Amino acid sequence: MNSETISNLADWLYTNRTKIEDKSEEFDAQKVYDILDSLEVLRKPIKDYFDMTEDDYYQNESDHRLTLQNPDNKLIELHDRVQVNHVDGSLAGHEINFTYNHEDPYADGNYKVKTDINLIDYSFTVIGAVYDNTIIADLRNAISKDAILSIGLAAHAVEESLK
Repeated sequence: MNSETISNLADWLYTNRTKIEDKSEEFDAQKVYDILDSLEVLRKPIKDYFDMTEDDYYQNESDHRLTLQNPDNKLIELHDRVQVNHVDGSLAGHEINFTYNHEDPYADGNYKVKTDINLIDYSFTVIGAVYDNTIIADLRNAISKDAILSIGLAAHAVEESLK
């Protein structure tokens, strides 16, 4: 995987977001999963997390940025998302600081595919820029595991909404 692959997917999502929303363009969640798995931030492949309970994830891997309130629920049911929205610091000094915000594609009770598409697009735009300008170890050490999980959950939800 390289920064161009990440950035190209972000650009494609941005260009095709309305077509994905109105179901006139296909969305391949596997492309998102492949990028996330290649980053090697999470201990397991992203799909392995979908059936994990919130409590199991919280106890074993979460960096506690997500709002997990239903310990017995599967992560796939989670509505909270952590979006990567900015990066600062010193790439040369190996001091990368990502900033995040919470998104909820179910905020009004109905699923909004646009929210998850934007989360994936924007997160990959930021991640791709960092990936292109530093060593992968710095990215892995600086980015939130919960944000990576959120991107995977968003991709799954988008794909499911199109069925």
